[in-house]
Amino acid sequence: MSFEAARRTLEVAITGDSLVTRRLSSYREPDFLVLRDLLGQADVRFTNLEVVLGEAPDYPSEHCGGNWLGVPPYLADELSWLGFNLFSTANNHGADFGPGGVLSTIHELATRGLVHAGVGENLTRARQPAYMDLAAGRVALIAATSTIPHGHAAGEQRQDMSGRPGVNPLRHETTYQVRHETMEALKGVAAESGIAEAAAQRARYRKEKPIPEHEYKFLDSRFRVSDSPGTRSTPNPRDMEEILKWVRDARRQADFCFVSLHAHESQLVNTKPAEFVETFCRACIEAGADAVFGHGPHILRGIEIHQGKPVFYSLGNFMMQSSTMQRVPAEMYQKYDLDAFGSTLADVWDARLDQELIRKERIYYESVLVRMSIRDGVLAGITLYPVHLGTDTPRPQQGRPLLAHGELAVKILEDMQRLSAPYGTKIQIKDEVGMVDLG
Repeated sequence: MSFEAARRTLEVAITGDSLVTRRLSSYREPDFLVLRDLLGQADVRFTNLEVVLGEAPDYPSEHCGGNWLGVPPYLADELSWLGFNLFSTANNHGADFGPGGVLSTIHELATRGLVHAGVGENLTRARQPAYMDLAAGRVALIAATSTIPHGHAAGEQRQDMSGRPGVNPLRHETTYQVRHETMEALKGVAAESGIAEAAAQRARYRKEKPIPEHEYKFLDSRFRVSDSPGTRSTPNPRDMEEILKWVRDARRQADFCFVSLHAHESQLVNTKPAEFVETFCRACIEAGADAVFGHGPHILRGIEIHQGKPVFYSLGNFMMQSSTMQRVPAEMYQKYDLDAFGSTLADVWDARLDQELIRKERIYYESVLVRMSIRDGVLAGITLYPVHLGTDTPRPQQGRPLLAHGELAVKILEDMQRLSAPYGTKIQIKDEVGMVDLG
């Protein structure tokens, strides 16, 4: 008799970002509970945990991922109740409360036996795979983030210095391609304002390498002369190779290997991932990953099938409850010109929505839950279940997922068709469900 894992068969449920701030187990709408059923029917149930867990998760960092997301530890139990058993913790909120918050999240998840990857006591621990043992086989997860607030990245350990708790970073370099006349105009602005002389002094002091003749550094941004204007981006070579090293390691140590990437960065439109994101995700598949789970921009992005394995560039928000946080630092009030002592939390969220109108758009409250089947080690099916988060509901209800129906369900699935088409991916829609055509 052979081991069950030898069948190389696995059912995976995948969601995007979970910004959870409130209890979940008290709700009983059928369209909410059906999502719990869809999760529970899978072997692996993944989400991106985009909060810091802790009763007192240390002091808030100076820099956050847009808001300081610290929540009570019991919310990990709520996510477990909903069905999740595999978590990414690498995202732009992972170190909102500094090293202490990172360690608190690790402790709370470990205490509950919940498998997670993407943060660690030092850089190596943040980069390493997490493993989950199931009847269907051993599952590995490597998680990274390319959206990294200042000070959030984990630091490496040395013999004489402790590492820094933080997130697993995938840094990148962006080059702006402009025409010759635009480059000359930039150089003129730099010369006239004193930027050029200051940069030259820094370069002499730091003994920086000369910039190629066809390139120019302006206010820490790199520009290159080109007849094809636009934005190009590449992954940081060292970060990418270090992450891929662990993907290759996990491929040898587990029956199934998945990679999670949190990436806000885009090309000309937010629905199109940045070039370096596509480069990295494809490299993960080539290194042995069975799938890449993408999230970060809080909206849907397309699906690509690369070498027979799926890359989900973003599955949007599965939960978006940041507007019902119970505590935020004084800086959050100051960010919106509010009195940190006389204003209330509702004032903060009112001001945020007034100043960031994009957060009112429907696309931030529409997503999909993915069910992926692997049979005999081969991708056998991808099903998309449309989800909405109460787009037009009052703030207390908004941000919690319900299965979508009718015109809204079709609209969400048609969005996925449109976003996936540039990658050559076709999605069939039938009975308010999307099915990826695997050929």
